[in-house]
Amino acid sequence: MTPERWRQIEQLYLAASELRGIERAALLAQADPEIRQEVEAMLLQPTGSKLLSQTDWKTETESSADLPPGPGTQIGQYRIESAIGAGGMGVVFRAADTKLNRPVAIKFLSGDLADAAARRRFQREAQMASSLNHPHIVTVYDVGEFDGRQYLATEFIDGGTLRNWVQRQPRSWEDVAQLLTGVADGLATAHQAGILHRDIKPDNILVTASGYAKLADFGLAKLEDGPVLSATRTLHEEQTGKGMIVGTIAYMSPEQAAGKPLGARSDIFSFGVVLYEMLAGQRPFRAAGNLELLQQVIHAKPAPLSDEIPEPLRALVTRALEKDPANRYPSMRELVADLRAVQRPSGQGAGAPRKRRRKWLAVSAVAALAIGAAVAVLLFPARRDVSSTARMEYVPLTNFTDSALSPTLSPDGRMLAFIRGDRPFEGPGDVYVKLLPDGDPVQLTHDHGPKMGPVSFSPDGSRIAYTDTGPGQWETWSVPVLGGEPTRMLANAEGLSWTAASTRPYGVMFSAFTGEGVRMGLYTATESRSGERPVYIPAGFGMAHRSALSPKGDAVIVVEMDTGSWLPCRVVPFDGSSAGRRVGPQPAQCTFASWSPDGKWMYFSADAGNGFHIWRQRYPDGAPEQVTSGTTEEQGVSVAPDGRSFVTSIGDSQSTLWIHDSKGERQITFEGYAYLPSFSADGGRLYYLQRSSANARFVSGELWAVDLQSGKKQRLLRDVLMERYDVSPDGKQVIFIGADASGRALWIGTTDGSSPPRRLVNQVCVSALFAPNGEIYFVGGGRGNMHLQKIGEDGAGPQNVMAEKADFLYDISPDGKWLALWVGDAIDVYPSGCGALTKLGSACAGAGAEDRGVTPPLVSWSRDGKELYLYSEGSFQTYAVPLKPGQVLPEMSESRISWRAAPPTVPGARLIPHRRPFMSNSSVYAYPELSAHRNIYRIPIP
Repeated sequence: MTPERWRQIEQLYLAASELRGIERAALLAQADPEIRQEVEAMLLQPTGSKLLSQTDWKTETESSADLPPGPGTQIGQYRIESAIGAGGMGVVFRAADTKLNRPVAIKFLSGDLADAAARRRFQREAQMASSLNHPHIVTVYDVGEFDGRQYLATEFIDGGTLRNWVQRQPRSWEDVAQLLTGVADGLATAHQAGILHRDIKPDNILVTASGYAKLADFGLAKLEDGPVLSATRTLHEEQTGKGMIVGTIAYMSPEQAAGKPLGARSDIFSFGVVLYEMLAGQRPFRAAGNLELLQQVIHAKPAPLSDEIPEPLRALVTRALEKDPANRYPSMRELVADLRAVQRPSGQGAGAPRKRRRKWLAVSAVAALAIGAAVAVLLFPARRDVSSTARMEYVPLTNFTDSALSPTLSPDGRMLAFIRGDRPFEGPGDVYVKLLPDGDPVQLTHDHGPKMGPVSFSPDGSRIAYTDTGPGQWETWSVPVLGGEPTRMLANAEGLSWTAASTRPYGVMFSAFTGEGVRMGLYTATESRSGERPVYIPAGFGMAHRSALSPKGDAVIVVEMDTGSWLPCRVVPFDGSSAGRRVGPQPAQCTFASWSPDGKWMYFSADAGNGFHIWRQRYPDGAPEQVTSGTTEEQGVSVAPDGRSFVTSIGDSQSTLWIHDSKGERQITFEGYAYLPSFSADGGRLYYLQRSSANARFVSGELWAVDLQSGKKQRLLRDVLMERYDVSPDGKQVIFIGADASGRALWIGTTDGSSPPRRLVNQVCVSALFAPNGEIYFVGGGRGNMHLQKIGEDGAGPQNVMAEKADFLYDISPDGKWLALWVGDAIDVYPSGCGALTKLGSACAGAGAEDRGVTPPLVSWSRDGKELYLYSEGSFQTYAVPLKPGQVLPEMSESRISWRAAPPTVPGARLIPHRRPFMSNSSVYAYPELSAHRNIYRIPIP
């Protein structure tokens, strides 16, 4: 493809992407048929209107230096994979960061814009975007130059643009308002830094598949006092081929269209245009040509929004779209406050924007307070959304391009400690400390080994304790705040915190294995472990992973999980006299806890069905209240010593699935969090789950299937949420772990949806698989009393397969004669008929982690029975071990394998060259690509 042809395609694509319906069709009808065909294909790409066909990068004749680099090009630590978009200043690629093992987006400055002015603008985009730290602004990772062409590396967003988001399915005004509130808050942060965006439009707002919006493309951004170019002048330059339009006319403010000086209120107008379009389904200003459109922007009044949209929201949009900047919102921050107010429940202060409500409030404040109090008591006695009653200002404390987790404040509140890693439960990372408010983060550990939060400060603030989850039992280590070598404190101890500052040695509290499989209890002792006694031991199977002691020292909040998931938090007496009671939202997955300094409030990080957010509850018998909300998630919580704020880690994670087969490697899913892939019996289909946050009991998703030849995707069992699943060998049925009002259970359904799913057994179940003969093996029973059982498809049975208790079923051999199991603290293989367990090694499977589903089975067989696959928890890698005919297990040089060591000591083991592969055979497998972006914020307590 010649550079000239590429420019023609790009220009038509950019123009067509701004139009809809008849207007778009009319424009395309005038174009060259071959160019029109290319552009129409680009506009129909499923992952966003900016996607380009990869064939565009295959030259028809000889390669040209004017073209950007093609797929496979290595640029420093980045490997170009595919073209994903084009904008006014350049072309965007998806690339792999081979150093940090994550996908990134790389924008190359167009060859047509290689002059000094364009380069300065490109550098300015990098500088301005990188100076902004906000969860709703795309993060810039790097800037550089390759073959004379400048590039910008940013986080990769695979869910498309705001325009794609609203086109995928009908959206309510609540959906629109909630999504764009975060964008508005990000824009307010940019304004506070003195930066204008100047090109707010749907194509510059990216949306993750999980529904999390980020403001992108600061290519036209300018410091607030900078000059502005007249739209009419640049329009003329575009028509004569000497320049390009600065901004997009349909979204310009009147003053920007007229070439007048700009301030923050210009961006407010553009944001109002976007909000209007998302609510109305069409832009407020439309015309046949650009000159007519300019006149509309400067002089025309938009048509009123539908009466179905609440009057307060209509009033907000009207004020944002005032022609005179003086009549608009004075700041984006005030618009954000009113946009949040619009979303409040009617009993909690929703209403018109502040300016229009002021008179009514002055007249009837007393009556409103009385009525509001009565309504609150009658309608909301048990739960109140705190986030709707106070203006929340999020203050960033870290600014990493990857992820900061498990924040903890020092006893005096002057230091922040955290783990820099990408897995909220446990995974590779290092401990950092930062002096607040503006100190630089200091790395205290340098092994990047597996760690678990939270970290904790010693009473004198001189040391930080953390959990090392490397090979062997989990251990507590400590490292000096001022730097130095870490030292081991306690073996078999995690989640350690100090309990007494007045005695020496200090008192500590920690979780430890009880010696009964992976059962874990909460204990207290001195630092030397003398005087150890239990505080709380879960009944049956269970793990008390984290804890928080009340300021008075009389009560402890316990964070615990079972085989399937995190559980609601529990408060128990510190003296160990009882098992206490559940607290916080219920049902919910509760992962972190903290106390207010006066001991009157308990704080939780919990998922009650709408993602992980911060909750609180008055101690001892208040009702749970949700403190934070939105499309991001908040993990971890530490309340400041003055009780006026708390810190938490805010962000999101994504997982896309890739296939490795004879065709090479290719991406299968492009948005959201896809996980737990499996292959059909004939290898022609890939099944997987797409995560949903709509389940408070366990990590859940909807079942999808993709045809690996055509790439066509299909959602199976629509609106049915499941934890785990298995498809029958004939592909007609699916068994899955799901939940109803009575809890988690085993269900069966048809993959074509011809009949509704039905519950198979009245037991709590954690895993299930089809055997080759159609029988169903599952692990179920009661809490602490799980057994391996089997049942027919018709529900006949069930019957126990072995006498020993079992915790999880990983795989069934291709001949159906052997089962790979997690039993207690070991991985075993058991004959499906009868016989003795063969112990392969020791492991703790982390079954309840919130990032589960991206971990392959620890043991599995190839479908032809020629290989055994062993997944190493320590290295996130899989090893293929050849099997002789009739052999089920390899001949091992050691009697047992350490599942947290890498590599396993098995002769002939061959490394599969991808992290976390889900195997069909050694040449065909699926693997997830994970990305996480989280930073720590301080949030005031309302």
